[in-house]
Amino acid sequence: NMRRGFRQIMDLLEDTGDLVRIKREVDPKFEMSAIMKKLEAENKAFIFENIKNADMPAVGGLFTSMSRIGLIFNENSSEEFTLDDAGQKVIAAIENPTPTTEVDTGPIKDIVLTGDQVDLRKLPVPTFFELDTGPFITAAVGIFRKPEGHLNVGFYRVLIVDRNHVLINASGLSDLRKSYDWYRENDKKMSIAMVLGAPPWLLMAAASKSPDDVSELEVAGSIAGSSLQMVRCEHSDLLVPADAEMVIETVVDLHEMVSNTMGEFGAQYGTELAPLSEVTAITKRQDAMFYTLMAGRAKEHNTLGYLTIYGLAKSIEDKIKESIPFVKQVTIHFDTRIGPLMHVVISIAKESDDQPEQVIREAFNTNIGFFDLSWMAKRVIIVDEDVDTTNMDDVEWATWTRIGRAEKIHLFPDFVTWEIDRSALPDKTSVRVGIDATKDMDYVDDLVKPIIPGIDDIDLKDYLD
Repeated sequence: NMRRGFRQIMDLLEDTGDLVRIKREVDPKFEMSAIMKKLEAENKAFIFENIKNADMPAVGGLFTSMSRIGLIFNENSSEEFTLDDAGQKVIAAIENPTPTTEVDTGPIKDIVLTGDQVDLRKLPVPTFFELDTGPFITAAVGIFRKPEGHLNVGFYRVLIVDRNHVLINASGLSDLRKSYDWYRENDKKMSIAMVLGAPPWLLMAAASKSPDDVSELEVAGSIAGSSLQMVRCEHSDLLVPADAEMVIETVVDLHEMVSNTMGEFGAQYGTELAPLSEVTAITKRQDAMFYTLMAGRAKEHNTLGYLTIYGLAKSIEDKIKESIPFVKQVTIHFDTRIGPLMHVVISIAKESDDQPEQVIREAFNTNIGFFDLSWMAKRVIIVDEDVDTTNMDDVEWATWTRIGRAEKIHLFPDFVTWEIDRSALPDKTSVRVGIDATKDMDYVDDLVKPIIPGIDDIDLKDYLD
């Protein structure tokens, strides 16, 4: 039961015609991202072989869909592999982590660059959008030690500042943000290793965010079915995967905070402050390839993002069902076509016209750990049992066919919002919307959905030769 690594997935995609090789010289500023965006629309993975001023090729587009993530585990890209399959693999791995193994060396140490040999400007890093501060590394997994000493792993966007300085951005939700604060307050030296072309199971684990007492590295080992082999960094006590494509070792100056802007996954610009980091070493494979993810509202970015939200979504669904007995189904829609926040659809077995508003209020006030659901949910929609909560087209149909009274639309102006919600007002609030898309009790019989009896039992294959 072989798991496919970074390079094996590329080989497989090339065999199936899903990898495009671009031999023509490409400018990393805007031209590269424009091509990446167009290739993504065709669901193609890519390798840029000739990027202006760069000394290595760039690859990406490997995981534009869940079925592509399935390539890690199955023979071919069967459409059967779903978010549930991926999420369940991660949850099983979190419940049963596999300790890492430290080894003396690996392909990641083929080439070691230090001092004046370090030049980040030779990397094929795209400048994605018109108003971005500069070139951003998007697909690196950052490894650092949390205050208590455990290694932590996550995705962080990285701006290249000059030959040997970067900014590693930490979102408000991340362990990295908390660690930055701790290292600063305690005046301790902090190192971060940015890993590019990490094994795919580590990408899955890093995207998924493990509980505090479980290492993402050990989760990755369980997803892969064998212990992750790690080697020590050149200039710190950090450990990195022995067979990644490249590692950028940095030391962070927590007293020098620098602003930077980038187009984010909600298709808005986000400006953040991050500490300046000095690059002390770059280690890489002999024939290293640079892994890059299309920034902004992009397929591969979103596929990994869905994993982040999977475990959280499951626990939210369970909590809402537990607290309200007449709730039937809960689905969380997390799709950047409808912005960076969640849209929660809840079906109920309705007995009175007051129930939907009650459910809307309870849902927004559901505690999900550090905060209430209102912090990251923009809209809660209540529907009847005849509506499929997983199908946004069906939900939209219910919304616009079952609302007559204005009172069925509820507005909440005073909820504090996640920083990714760039429409927020200066006091950090932005509007939340509750929609009662259920049939009013007086009109239940007038708003029946036309259905075909027995349609669910019909399999077309039985009728075709």
